Amino acid sequence: MPHFVVRRSRMGRFNFTLIGAHGRITGVVAIPTENKTREEVEVEAHRKIRALAGELVAVMPKDCEA
Repeated sequence: MPHFVVRRSRMGRFNFTLIGAHGRITGVVAIPTENKTREEVEVEAHRKIRALAGELVAVMPKDCEA
């Protein structure tokens, strides 16, 4: 089952890896931290990662499906 692993770095940066049956994609998202709680920052990071995964699916040609 596809999933992602997230590790918080510094200054609102989150390293992540999207893992699926055919491999993995690694990246970083950055979240502004000013006037936000740790929980708010983490929720926003997870939202951005999910949105990025959705964008990747949207740009893949239909004939590339496994």
